[in-house]
Amino acid sequence: MKPEDFHRIVFESADIGIYMTALSGVLMSVNEAFARMMGFESAATLLAETAANPGTLYCDPTRRGRLLKKIRASGHLTNEVSEINRRDGGRVWISESASMHGMGTDNAVLIGTVIDITELVASQQALRTAEERYRGLFENAVDGTFISSLDGKMISANQALARINGYETPDELITAVNNIAVEWYVDPKRRSEFVALAERDGFVRNFESEIYRHKTRERIWIAETARLVRNPNGTPSHFEGTVVDVTERKNFERQLMLARRDAESSNRAKTEFLASMSHELRTPLNAIMGFSELIAMMTRADAQETRVHEYAGDIHASARILFRLIEEILDYSKLESGKATIDEGIVDLAEIMQQCVTMLSARAAKGDIRLHLSLPPDLPRVRGDQRRLLQIVLNLLTNAVKFTPAGGQVSVSAAREPGGGLIFGVADTGIGISARDVERIFEPFVQVNRSAFHQQEGTGLGLAICRSLVELHQGRIEITSQPGQGTHVRVLLPASRVAPADDSSRPVVRQAAADPAGS
Repeated sequence: MKPEDFHRIVFESADIGIYMTALSGVLMSVNEAFARMMGFESAATLLAETAANPGTLYCDPTRRGRLLKKIRASGHLTNEVSEINRRDGGRVWISESASMHGMGTDNAVLIGTVIDITELVASQQALRTAEERYRGLFENAVDGTFISSLDGKMISANQALARINGYETPDELITAVNNIAVEWYVDPKRRSEFVALAERDGFVRNFESEIYRHKTRERIWIAETARLVRNPNGTPSHFEGTVVDVTERKNFERQLMLARRDAESSNRAKTEFLASMSHELRTPLNAIMGFSELIAMMTRADAQETRVHEYAGDIHASARILFRLIEEILDYSKLESGKATIDEGIVDLAEIMQQCVTMLSARAAKGDIRLHLSLPPDLPRVRGDQRRLLQIVLNLLTNAVKFTPAGGQVSVSAAREPGGGLIFGVADTGIGISARDVERIFEPFVQVNRSAFHQQEGTGLGLAICRSLVELHQGRIEITSQPGQGTHVRVLLPASRVAPADDSSRPVVRQAAADPAGS
């Protein structure tokens, strides 16, 4: 093969563009790779279409003149990057290297090579854009952002972190900090704990520490989130992360903790006071009830002592009411302080409801109120506290009778829920409750309808106690009512409270409490 044949084959088959051009800019020869790069079907077509206007190849019309000035000065170009026009209107980026031959003569020419670097330029532009975006986020982030060395030197910081530490600029902070562990953390061991967590997990999240505001030495609280950055070989390189000033939140939490301690102390004092007062009050009340009952018995058959007998009965009844009020207040105090517990057993709820209806039947009859009990024959037993469940039903039933006028009806019912739970409740045709009062009916010491019907007995704790007792059984209590259309209160116990039909793990409790608290 002749040398000229070798050069021709290289020229025609090379993947990079090769050209020869006169100093005027007219292309004298190009290979097929250069033609394809410019969007032409062949080298001949490219030469023909650009012969009259060679300056149109560069997107910047001044670009060729500047390149020509360079090559005249040194005789060559190396990796000059330019943007050129394609035939189809598109643009490509090229890296151009060239040399001048016949320099100083009228026949001087430029011979060079061209590589398409469009993808490289696009990736570099994307990288620059990403870097600018990252820089903007880093510098303008609300939270402090940092890069620190493994030995505790601040490498990079943003404006927010500088402000957190009392400095005007990040450069001030970076210059001032020499050892984060010693100069920053109030407890020097925190830096070691930070590093240990990062090395174990690769990151730390919400790492809260008390630190010194570096410039002023004021104590503040921060939360750090950071990761340990490793070199390609896996060795730790540095830390990068964010810092949030949480001083305000920590102060609030401290105040909340102190307030909680004060509240708990007050609750304990209140409970102790109520327990003591309850004991002190019940002792004379027992004597009053005992003596008034004795006087009533002694004067029952004596016609001359009829008025004394009535007075003794009134004293006994009033003492009983006062006794129940004291019991309610003490009961609610225990529930509110979280000291109340339930004595669990297998309880026959149907029997409890029947007992409550029997206990209220005389009062209902006296007020011309019909009591109706509706229970399915297969109502399951429940796991719960016999006395507490009786207290719930009796409170609800007493309220219903109390607020139902003559000729009305009170219904007590229970049923199995489709989801496996159990629901029981009391509905009445009484005076009802307004929507505004329904929202606060379960609040302690709240008494609604006081002037709408009649003077109420009680403390207003009955429904508040009911709700607490229901919640002790993991249930919930609901109420629906409208003025003049009655009230319906429902208690829903979860399926976990329903005893299996063959459950005999504990005996069924049959005996009702002697004197459950009223409403």
